Amino acid sequence: MEPNKPLQISFEGLTYSVKVPAKQAVGSSGNPLLRVLKSPFTKPEFNDKVILRQLDGSFRPGRVTAILGPSGSGKTTLLNLLAGQISTGTTSGDIWVNGRRASGASMRQLAGYVNQDDVILPTMTVEEAIEMSIILRPPPIASQSRGPSPMASVVGEQNVSAEVDVNVATGPDQLPLPVTTGRSNSEGQGGRSAPPKKVTASVAAARKAEIKAHHKARCSHAISLFGLEKCRGTAVGDSSRKGISGGEKKRTAIAMEWVTEAPVLFLDEPTSGLDAHSALMVARQLKDIANAGRTVVTVLHQPSSDMFEIIDDILILFEGRIVYLGERASLVGYLERLGYPCGIYTNPADHVFNAVLFEGATLAKGMSDSQRVEQRAEHLLTTWQSSPEAATMQALIANPELTAIDKTQFRQISPPLTQLKYLIKRAGRNAIRNRLVIKVRLIQSAFFGLLIGCIFLNTDDKSVAVQRQNYSGAMFFSCMSQYLLTILAVVNVFTGERLVFFREWQAAYYGLPAYFAAKNIVELPIQIVSPIVYSAICYWLLGFQHDGVKFILFTVIAITLSVCGFTCGFLLGASFKTLSAVLAALPAMFLPFMLFGGLLVNTGNSTVWLRWIQWISPIKYGYSAMMKNQFDGYVVDGKPIGDEYLNEVQLGSFSIGVDIIFVLGISLLAWVLSYVALEYLTKKGRGDSAKYSTKKCQAELLGQPDARFAKVAEKKSHVATLAATEESQKPMLNLSLE
Repeated sequence: MEPNKPLQISFEGLTYSVKVPAKQAVGSSGNPLLRVLKSPFTKPEFNDKVILRQLDGSFRPGRVTAILGPSGSGKTTLLNLLAGQISTGTTSGDIWVNGRRASGASMRQLAGYVNQDDVILPTMTVEEAIEMSIILRPPPIASQSRGPSPMASVVGEQNVSAEVDVNVATGPDQLPLPVTTGRSNSEGQGGRSAPPKKVTASVAAARKAEIKAHHKARCSHAISLFGLEKCRGTAVGDSSRKGISGGEKKRTAIAMEWVTEAPVLFLDEPTSGLDAHSALMVARQLKDIANAGRTVVTVLHQPSSDMFEIIDDILILFEGRIVYLGERASLVGYLERLGYPCGIYTNPADHVFNAVLFEGATLAKGMSDSQRVEQRAEHLLTTWQSSPEAATMQALIANPELTAIDKTQFRQISPPLTQLKYLIKRAGRNAIRNRLVIKVRLIQSAFFGLLIGCIFLNTDDKSVAVQRQNYSGAMFFSCMSQYLLTILAVVNVFTGERLVFFREWQAAYYGLPAYFAAKNIVELPIQIVSPIVYSAICYWLLGFQHDGVKFILFTVIAITLSVCGFTCGFLLGASFKTLSAVLAALPAMFLPFMLFGGLLVNTGNSTVWLRWIQWISPIKYGYSAMMKNQFDGYVVDGKPIGDEYLNEVQLGSFSIGVDIIFVLGISLLAWVLSYVALEYLTKKGRGDSAKYSTKKCQAELLGQPDARFAKVAEKKSHVATLAATEESQKPMLNLSLE
């Protein structure tokens, strides 16, 4: 694979602000109670809080740039702004990549991003996590050459030759690409006949095997490079499951971005929470990544001396201002000229924090802490802007790298069908590894089936009044249990996976349709099996009519209610960010439906202006269907007590089939709304990329350099032409000398 083409990121006048609630002025008049009562009915006031102030700088390719600064100085904000991770606030200023104007959305086409807190599905192993990144975000093809197919022997006996594209392996991380094309001899001779089906199947099978081998080889190389051999088969884990260590998890997250071959890599405090050895190992690996020609920008929180020596460039942020941006080797000399000499045995990073940013001895007395900090920031900014290092940086911004950006440098994403297949496989594997959840669901169904069966055991042997009461109570409980317990189970699982989905979607692993379809396909079977277990136990214990068709109908009704509970639970989980918010909203999802479910209130005689609730209650439709299934034509001692009872409870004139269709209709509505809720979540977290299509973002970067750099581009082109001319004249000059 060819070396990475250089990408230089430059920015000028970069400012970022957010809206914050305006504070009540001290000593303001007015009754506090009146202000509290009035506030919900008045438009809140907001002030602009500036996080970043007029930042100018440039990050060069092949170098590790570390962003340093105290907490609250805007380090992560700057990183997120450049990486296209910001979705709120107001931004002004210019960003360029190789002289092409860029937005946050277009930066996401080029850059990988490693969060401070690593979010990986806990049940996945290290190897599976890295392999997922390769499958769903395949690295671009940097160079190709024609050659004979490794699978030619597979089809050679059938007089077929295959022509394939493979990478030219020139380094340890250059692995052969999978087969991309295949042609028969008859086609090469001008024939138009298609190859035999058996040959096509053999080619497809060989290609599939080669793709799999390529993925495995790429994954193994990443595991070796990042020192993850010992834990490659260990689950990542989380707070409730024991898994890999923090350092291993961080290296896994970096490896997941490394395998995509993104030319730019942003990292938010990759060494925080790690021991000194693990942190140093991460820093060295970042240096290796930069040495391959990539642009690496990372936020570091007070690096050690050994880590500091690995860094190429340093950016120091203080109160949202850049007070130094340049080579790490020049920092100590700059601080010495500033009047803050660094001791021989002192870590320069510690010296910056302890002696430069927060030492207030030279400032005016009688100031508050905030005033001292503001004055120090202004002093450091003024000094920096008048320094030779700042002039060098301005020259770097004005004369950037103008190499054309290649299409192969954009981050790739796999086809939707590939995403769907992999996500189904992963979700199924996750469900199997979370077998305790499945066991609990099945045991829960069996337990409640036995419980309700034992409570109302052999009701058919009791008096008519008891039968009516017991059957009604048992069926209402059945509807409630299948609906409510499913909601609780889904909410508990999905809220834990919601952050994983959001992070993976934001990192362009897959699209929302593939995730949504895979989640439903894998989760629906347990929603079907669980009601079957419940119905098979309780139906016969209760003494319902001994009719196979009625048993099947009872089971189908229970299944539809379980599916409805699943979709409603999914809707709750997708609509609220935290489990506490979901639990707070949960009563609204079942209490009104329970009240108008047909047992507690006679819906035919309920309050007129609230009666409409029954028409959106899945419990009402499910209970009505179960009651009609049991009591329609039910006769005791020659008396048709069933029809009389149905007339008394006034459950409506719909048939059982129509009731089931209404439950499924509510399920479909909740299913659609849950997709819309997830779409809103992704759109809100998308930021600038919500406004731009992938094609528009790529066109923005593939165009000509910004007009501002036209003269620079012309000058560089002229120099390149002269150099080429001189090079071409050398052979002629040598010939004349001979």
